[in-house]
Amino acid sequence: MKKNNLAVNKVVKKLVNAFNIGFCSILLGTTSVYAAGSNTSSIDGFISFVCDWLFKIGGVVALVGAVMFALGWQREDAEGKSRGLMTMMAGFMVIAISQSKGLFGL
Repeated sequence: MKKNNLAVNKVVKKLVNAFNIGFCSILLGTTSVYAAGSNTSSIDGFISFVCDWLFKIGGVVALVGAVMFALGWQREDAEGKSRGLMTMMAGFMVIAISQSKGLFGL
C-alpha cells in the first residue's frame, strides 16, 4: 500500500510540474509590448554614433589580430597564432555587434 502511495505522489508531482511549466510558458508567450509609439529620437543619434565607432574599433582590433597571427606563423609560435586568431575573432565580433542596429529599431 505504501509503494502505491509513493508512485501516485510521484505522478502527481510530475503532473503539477508539467502544468506549471505550461502555464508559465503561456504567460510569457502572451506578453504585450507597446514600444512602437515611443519617441526614442533623442538616443537614436547616439546609438548610430556608437555603432559607427564600434565598427572602426572592431576593424582595428581585427587588423591587429591578423598581424599577430601572421607573426605567429613567422616565428612558428603556436600560442602566438592562437592569440592572433582570438584577437581577430574578437574584432570581427565587435564589427558584427556594431552592425546590429536593428536591435535598437534603427
